[in-house]
Amino acid sequence: MAAPTKEDWGKIYAKAWKYPDFMKLLETDPTQAVMDYGKEVGKTFDKIVDPDSLAPPPNLHDVPEEFWPLIHQTAPACC
Repeated sequence: MAAPTKEDWGKIYAKAWKYPDFMKLLETDPTQAVMDYGKEVGKTFDKIVDPDSLAPPPNLHDVPEEFWPLIHQTAPACC
């Protein structure tokens, strides 16, 4: 098994909703959380994220002009 399936991810998230300790692990060490899930269900994952399933980042020139202020926001200088 190479990577978790959509069904696996659904079960991982359901487990996180049900068990706060697993939710914390998923938030702090997602790789370990997914590996632990795999051991529970008898699966071994070679990779957690399938790089082929990731969309390339958007080209900023393709972003509609109305959204440019959101992209170029900076943190407040007050702090």
